[in-house]
Amino acid sequence: MSEITPTGDQGSDDGLWVPILTHYSGERPGAVDIERTIAHLGAIRSSVRQIMLAGSTGDGWDIDAAGFDALIDLAAREEVLDLDLSILFGALCPTTEEVVARLRRLEERLRAEPALSERCKGVVVCPPVDAAATQESIEAHYDAVMAESTLPIAVYQLPQVTGCVLAPQTLAKLSRSPRVTMFKDSSGADAVADSGLDFGTVWMVRGAEGGYAEALKPVGPYDGWLLSTGNAVAPHLREILRLRDAGHAAAAGELSDRLSIAIAAAFEAAQGEPGANAFSNANRAMDHIQAHGSAWREQPLPRKVDGNVLSLEVVEKVERVITPFLDGAGSGYMTDRA
Repeated sequence: MSEITPTGDQGSDDGLWVPILTHYSGERPGAVDIERTIAHLGAIRSSVRQIMLAGSTGDGWDIDAAGFDALIDLAAREEVLDLDLSILFGALCPTTEEVVARLRRLEERLRAEPALSERCKGVVVCPPVDAAATQESIEAHYDAVMAESTLPIAVYQLPQVTGCVLAPQTLAKLSRSPRVTMFKDSSGADAVADSGLDFGTVWMVRGAEGGYAEALKPVGPYDGWLLSTGNAVAPHLREILRLRDAGHAAAAGELSDRLSIAIAAAFEAAQGEPGANAFSNANRAMDHIQAHGSAWREQPLPRKVDGNVLSLEVVEKVERVITPFLDGAGSGYMTDRA
């Protein structure tokens, strides 16, 4: 097996990673709209330097092999490479065998795309989708994935999908491998990060929304975030980081509290919308407003991974609760790009 050696560390002193929305065309269900996704990346680049493609927010659990290849094509485009982004790819599949197959395809493509290989910082892997999984079977899953691949691994705690929970002791064992460089926890329980165990140099990021300021060191246990809402409110997340780093803990906490309330309401507005998960649907609604500004109702509603359009009702509900945090009063970034 030819080894892929990405440059740089997966973790850094930049506290914000963002799982990017995948935009779709009307060609067929799940057909990736590369140009639209590139426009989205360009619009958030001033606040976002680290991204994840094919994450949960980007429909990584639902996207097919052709869609995954299209996201690799997107990342290899000159316009994206010129953005100088650090990139993670999600390998979000139910079984060990499926994860390995997706990794093999990614590594094959990276060997053919040296410029993209330099940008790629690793791959995100969940435990198997198995409510009966033991800690031994979870550890065996990661051992098998690492034996069949060469990329750095970000371990992803997502019991809402996998049905199982990775224990702190299991991550402590996995972290002995230099291949394991990041841990993302979207459970909301924070049991691993709060355990006090030694995870070596593993970069700890929180994926659960809300409580942004208090999750981060030195108050909380995390080095940073990997947050879906970076698709729409990255400037405010970046401001929380700035305030914290400047020693303005109270101001960081106040902004964090206001943003937490608004985001919780936006996600609640997207509950029950079919065709994609609530993280994707809520962020798709916010992005539609950002993209088209005050004229968003005059533009076609965005498509979900199942090929259907996002409902007008969801976008209207999201607009009502998140407007103070969106730059939706102007013409929008898609109009500015035209």
